Amino acid sequence: MLRESLMATVFFRRAAKRGIVNVFREEGFGTAIGSLFGVVLLAQIIILLAVGVQGGLVLLRERTDLRLQIRDTATDSQIQDLYQNIRQLSYVEDTVYVTREQAYERQKQRDPTLIDFLQKFGIENPFPDTMGVRLRTLEDYPAFLQFLKQPVFAAVVDPSFLTTTTDQQQQVEQLTGVVSSARIVLAFIVGLAVVVLLFVVVELIRRRALTKRQELFVEQLVGASRMEILMPFMVEMACMLLVAFLLSLGLSAVLVFLLPYFLPVLATGGLFSQWSAAAGSVLLHWAPWTIFFELVLIAALSATGTLIALRTQMSLSLLPSPHSH
Repeated sequence: MLRESLMATVFFRRAAKRGIVNVFREEGFGTAIGSLFGVVLLAQIIILLAVGVQGGLVLLRERTDLRLQIRDTATDSQIQDLYQNIRQLSYVEDTVYVTREQAYERQKQRDPTLIDFLQKFGIENPFPDTMGVRLRTLEDYPAFLQFLKQPVFAAVVDPSFLTTTTDQQQQVEQLTGVVSSARIVLAFIVGLAVVVLLFVVVELIRRRALTKRQELFVEQLVGASRMEILMPFMVEMACMLLVAFLLSLGLSAVLVFLLPYFLPVLATGGLFSQWSAAAGSVLLHWAPWTIFFELVLIAALSATGTLIALRTQMSLSLLPSPHSH
């Protein structure tokens, strides 16, 4: 058992060394890397777009801040009863009660011009008492609306809020559906990119195998096993894919870093800064798993591409006949 393990270790070490040497020995190394790099970079960019779409989906699902307008006729006891009942709901993350006086003072700090206008024309405080509610997820909208529709709260919450919130929920759900569809389309495109990359791998291995026809023929003639012939090609292609992957990964990281400088709307304080932050959070969360999956994919593409490309060579159909020499 130990002897077989040592032999297998020696075999893989020799195959790996031979494959690595072949990477730099063969002509057209730069062209092969360039071809792989182009396809891999395209796939990386599509993945980044998918991350951005996922960030938008997360942002939409987090849009759960509601502003309840309190009726002018509601008493303090009714307001406190509503406030306490909302706080006890399991799907409510936070709630705050803002009086009209507090709202007036906050608006005075945010927009002094508006307050000056109101004072100039003698307009009294137009801001109503409100209650801010933050739900845990978007899916909690229906349950919360059903809670507010209870008759006991009809004298506290302005019923027009229910209609407005229902419309808002429907709009968010429609946007979520569109974003989810875009994510599926991008995933399909990534799958196509993987298929294209497999075709490129197969073609590169075939071309390299054709330049080694004599070498492959001699190996088969002396009784080399199928794996002894295939392994160097697998290692060779895995090395080239790894180089292309690292180059594309580095360029993608640079693009992500520089994007806010070229598009200020994505920078902090920009119009889409929240979306950018959500996408960045998704990217940081999934980056390790994505890199691991791509490394596994490199190994799978190298093995699959080699098996597909050399299935004819292994049958000697592309190798010279022994009688021709």
